[in-house]
Amino acid sequence: MGPEPNTDTAINGSTLVGLGGWLLVYLYGSIPFLLFHSAGLSGWFLDYPLWLLGVIFLLLASPLALILLKSPRAPRWNVVTLWVVAFLITLRAAAVPFNLETDGATQGRSPEEWATAIAILAVIVIGSLAWATIWTAYFRRSLRVRNTFAPRAVKP
Repeated sequence: MGPEPNTDTAINGSTLVGLGGWLLVYLYGSIPFLLFHSAGLSGWFLDYPLWLLGVIFLLLASPLALILLKSPRAPRWNVVTLWVVAFLITLRAAAVPFNLETDGATQGRSPEEWATAIAILAVIVIGSLAWATIWTAYFRRSLRVRNTFAPRAVKP
């Protein structure tokens, strides 16, 4: 009554499957990550409306629901979302110097203020790219992900 032969198992002999381990870290860590990025993206075209932040967050967080439902599509959709978010936040950061501000604040910024703003934006972009890279590797290499999201066999 143990795991199937040729199946990798955890130290205690149980098969790595289900919502646990690093998969839970990803789920819980993605919520603040996506909220932060949703806020940044909601301010790209409009003045940070709460309703737009909510819509963007729900859209970006929908692949997390696939994990909870243990859908075989969950790993692919989460990886796609990771890279879409990283790409969009990079575009958003790159667009900051080109934003037209009506109050003329852009012209009044000192080189030190620009350097600080660019450094903050670089940290955000690098953090997004690192997050996407790390979790993409996890989704592609994890035994737990493979076991949890394997396509279900259809019984005749």
